[in-house]
Amino acid sequence: MDKHNTGRISQILAIVVSLFFLFIAVTGYQKTGDISVALLFGLLAVLGYFIVKLLFLGVNKLLDSLENSRKDSAE
Repeated sequence: MDKHNTGRISQILAIVVSLFFLFIAVTGYQKTGDISVALLFGLLAVLGYFIVKLLFLGVNKLLDSLENSRKDSAE
């Protein structure tokens, strides 16, 4: 299914983005004591994960279209 081998890269990058926002959430909560900061950045961590995954779906589609156009021009 992952013919361009981007699955592992997208998984690692999505986790890194999520951990970054979770780190900001914990640090912000410790400094301010405001739970809304933690909740906001917790939500951003979840959204960031899915945004990275969606971006890599687009990258895979772009790679597929480039591969198809190269096959069409070779024929």
